[in-house]
Order: sequence, then structure tokens, then C-alpha cells
Amino acid sequence: MKNSDKVIAVTSVAAIVALVLDAIMFIQHGQSLAAISAWPRLLLFVVLAGIVDGLALVKMRFCGYATIFINLYFAIASLAAFEMVRPRTSAYGLFVEALGVAGILLGAAGIYYGVKQRHEYTEMRIEQLMKKAKKNEDNGR
Repeated sequence: MKNSDKVIAVTSVAAIVALVLDAIMFIQHGQSLAAISAWPRLLLFVVLAGIVDGLALVKMRFCGYATIFINLYFAIASLAAFEMVRPRTSAYGLFVEALGVAGILLGAAGIYYGVKQRHEYTEMRIEQLMKKAKKNEDNGR
């Protein structure tokens, strides 16, 4: 499996976990999911995942950085749900904590694949520059 496929898979799952955890936190704090104020934050997770997935497919210059920062955001959102759930020892609380840990690990995996993505881009760019330099050297002779 190529690294870009791993980035897309991990980021998409991390976004879904963060979205579910955030929705649970809205409900826990007494805010209805039908309220208009809940949707912008929940849609933000979808938009951010779409940005990372799109950049991973086109392999743009800053796709690695975007992957790192957005997956960091997903991990922090999962950590926040892990920390805020009440009651912690109920079946509901344990489920949210387990989902939070999974989200944190997925975010960390996304960060790792983002670093790897950035490394691959740098290698590809160096290879292109070396070919261009060799071509210019051959044309100069």
C-alpha cells in the first residue's frame, strides 16, 4: 500500500472518530445535535479530512505539513473527549475513553504518515532537480 493511500485511510478514520467523539461531547454538555451551532464544528472535521485526502492524491508541496497539522488537530480533539467524559467508570464513559484512545493513536499514525509523506516529496523533488541539472550539464557540452 502506498503512503498516500495510508494517509487517506488513517486521516479519514481519525476524522470519523473525532467527529463521533465531538458529537458525543455536544450531547453530554446538553447541546442538541439538531442545533445550528453544533454543525459548523462537526462539518469542520469533514472538510479538514477532505483537504488532506485531496492533497494526498495530488502530492502538492505542502501536503505533508497539512497532514501533520490536521491529524494533530484530530488527536487533540480525541484527547479532549477522553479527558471530558463523565461519568468515567460507566459503560458509556469507558466506550468514549476507548474511542478517545483509538482517535489519539490514529492521529499519531496520521502524523507519522505525514512526516513520511513530506520525506517522499523531498526525495522526489531532489530527484527532479538532479535530472534537470544533468540535462543542463549535457546540453552545455
